[in-house]
Parts: sequence; C-alpha cells; structure tokens
Amino acid sequence: MGDCHEFPFDELLGRSRESEIRLRGYRLIHTHLKNPEFSQPDLVTLLNERLDMIGLLEVKNEGAPGKFKLAYILPPNPEEKKWEVANFHDLGQLDLNCDELIEDIEHKLQRGYYEHGGEKGKEGVLLVGFSTKFRSEAEESLKELNSLARSAGKAVLDSVIQTRKQIDPRYLIGKGKINEVILSAKHVGAEKIIFDVELSPAQVKAISDETNLEVQDRTQLILEIFAKHAITSEGKLQVRLAQLKYNLPRLVGQGVDLSQLGGGIGTRGPGEMKLEHQRRTFRKQIDQLEKQIVNISKRRERTRKRRYETGIPTVTFIGYTNVGKSTLFNALTKSGAVVRNKLFSTLSPTTRKIMLPSGRQILVTDTVGFISELPKELVSAFRATLEELGASSLLLHVADASDPMVEERIESVEKILEITENESIAQQIVFNKSDKASKVVLSRLGRAYNAPVISAQDKTNLPELYELLDKLLDKLVDPSPVEPSAELQLNTA
Repeated sequence: MGDCHEFPFDELLGRSRESEIRLRGYRLIHTHLKNPEFSQPDLVTLLNERLDMIGLLEVKNEGAPGKFKLAYILPPNPEEKKWEVANFHDLGQLDLNCDELIEDIEHKLQRGYYEHGGEKGKEGVLLVGFSTKFRSEAEESLKELNSLARSAGKAVLDSVIQTRKQIDPRYLIGKGKINEVILSAKHVGAEKIIFDVELSPAQVKAISDETNLEVQDRTQLILEIFAKHAITSEGKLQVRLAQLKYNLPRLVGQGVDLSQLGGGIGTRGPGEMKLEHQRRTFRKQIDQLEKQIVNISKRRERTRKRRYETGIPTVTFIGYTNVGKSTLFNALTKSGAVVRNKLFSTLSPTTRKIMLPSGRQILVTDTVGFISELPKELVSAFRATLEELGASSLLLHVADASDPMVEERIESVEKILEITENESIAQQIVFNKSDKASKVVLSRLGRAYNAPVISAQDKTNLPELYELLDKLLDKLVDPSPVEPSAELQLNTA
C-alpha cells in the first residue's frame, strides 16, 4: 500500500463512529520501501481520520521486514503535540496489547475533551476568527462569536485566528491554514467548525470537501439561535423565512439538512429529491411565509394606528443583545418578560402600559436585541418586529456600561436604525449594569453621552428614571433641553 493519504478512506470506512471523543475503530498497517519514517501525510491521516493507530513496516531490499513504527493520537496538551511515535528495531521486539493501548488513548482523549470545555449532550465546536485588518479586531469579534456559540448550546473547545491582507476566494483563510484548522478541530474532538464571518456558498462547499466536519458561518449560527429561542408563532415564521432565504443559494453540493429549518416546511431531505425540486420547494415556502408576515405587519399597523389615535406615547427599548433590556423592562413595568443571560432571549416585541409620576400613561415596548453585522435575512424577516420602532415616540437605547466594547455596540445599534430608517426618532441612551463597572468608566460614559447610568437590578434607580422619561416626553412637545437627572447619575455612579 502506498502513502495513506492516497487511499479512499471515506469510501471504505464510512463516516460513522460512536462519538467525537472516541477513535474510529480502524487500525492501518502499511509499508515503506527503504525509508522507515512516517511521512507527514501518514500522520495527518492518523489524526484527520481518527484512526486507532498506524503501523509502518520497513521493507528491506531483499524483501525482509525491517524496522517497525507505531503512531497514535495524543490528547490535547500544552506542547500542542498531536501524536506519538513508538519505535521498534524489528517486529520481534513488538510486545504490545493494542486493545489496552487504545483503551488508554480513548480514556485520555475523553478526559482531555472535557478539560478543554467539552460537555455531555453539547456539540463540540472550534471557532475561527478572521480579519483583513487587525488581529485585535478579530479577537474582539471572536469573543462575541464565543458567546453566540454558547447561547446556541454548543461547547467551545478551541479557537483559531487568521489575519491576511486579502480573503482567499476558495477557503477564506487559505489552503494551508484550513488544513491546520481541520487538524486542530480533530485533535480536540470538535464536530463542527464555526467561522466568524459570512461564508459564500462556494467557500462552504470547498471547506466541507476538505473534511467530514460540519461547517457553519456566523450568520447560520445566529439563525440557529433565533430558531432555538423563537416561542411565538410570529417569531417562528420570521426565523423560518430567514433560514430559507439564507440556505436557498447554498443548496448546491452542500447537503443542506432541511430538517434543521424547523417543522412544517414540507420537505423530506436533500438526498430524496432533485436540486431543482429543492429550489422550488424553498421558493414556494418563502412566498407563503412572506405573505403571512405581510399580514402580521398589517395587523401591527392597525394596532399602532389605534395606539396613535389614543394619544398614548410609546417608549421602545432598543439596544445591543444581552445588555439587560428585558430586566429593565420588567423593573419599570412590573411584568415578567423572559430574562435569560443569553444572546437573543427576546425575539417578539412585548408591550405594557405604565403610568409616570406626572400621571401620564405611556406604552413601553421591549424588542429583539441588535448585533453588529446583523444578517440582511434577519433585517428582512424581522421587519414586522422592527416596524414597531417606527411608531415609537421615544427610543430608549439601553447600553451595557460594563462592556469594554460599549461604544462600538452603540455604533452598531445606530447603524441598524439607519438601515431600518428609524434614525430620526427621538432617542435617549441609558447605561445599564452600573454595578459591574468602575466609577471612572461610569462617569466618563455619562458625560460623553449625556446619559444616566443605572442598574436594572437596583430598583432605587427607578423613580428618577420615571421622571427622566416624563421630561423627555415633555420635550417632544416643548423642545427645550432636557438633562438626565444628576441625582440619578450620582446615586448609581
């Protein structure tokens, strides 16, 4: 047999195995003429295919067996050594219980898997950050991807960052780096590679062709989170529409799992129908869902019109995801909207009526959290939700004072307001989570944005915040300057 990488393993062995922290259940012995050393492709194949072990037998000129070498996978370690090679002068020296060795290897792999963040019942993933500018930019974005992955219920095992001046049109990060990423993923036992950028259909196919691991990009991950958190029929419709629109151009050669798009789509799987049939099915579903969402928009428009006719002002909470909007909403309205320490825990808008100190009644609406580089499919699919912004008298922009990237998060929210043509609506920033930030930071943010700093967990802040809302709504009638309560800033800073 020649070098291992030339052998059609996928055709012979298939893709199944018990779990990603177990070995494949196959052992390979092959020969080298004259050269008694493992080649790099030999060792890459060992790891990439997660073989139990590879044996290499030297064949001497006269055909007699020579030296024998045995290679097997090592668990993740500080030295980043991926395999071990045992040397034997000849086959007669080989005294080895392979079953015991493999059992010991799998035990160590399992222990290493959990030490690197693996969890039972959770999909293990490796994250890939990428930037054409600065590594620091990729690092900050990768932190958010980590939070997104955990919100999707995944176990983050490792991460890799690549910076290069130009995007590789085929592999995004280049062929050499993609091979390195694949080996790292296999080494830690990852089942999926998640990229922190949107991949083109061609890139997904090319990367998938290099390995049996699943490939996912940032947009797909966000769509998955939305699908997990969608509770109302409206939210489910919007998520399904976004998924269909995103996956339609990605059907070619990718084996898109239609079952992941949610129940009721009316498809049975890509292996059971022709590509054109899939496309027609997707387009038909998209048309049906868009009509349903248009009807939702019309109902919301009628509801907004009735609100407008009553003359009751509407204050809508906006902000980056996971800044504490729902917690503050619950505190102000004494309601029980869903609050979770996860990204995108609120998908459908929730509206409550409250009375301010002046006796004025207002409607307060909680909305979905925003995120940088919001996928266009989500902006389109969630237009019924985002249309709530357009009927607002005031946007209360909640920001996380403890977030080191708080100013960039504010810019991301403002960009989405521009995209949805809501930037002209009156807006007031409120910095939340003051209990988690230093006084110096709180003071700087309060001055820079002329904004109050509060903690939604501390209800002693609420009376002053009610008064601020009263003053801001008065300003919409009488546009004289309104300053955030100095007492409110003092008490929370």
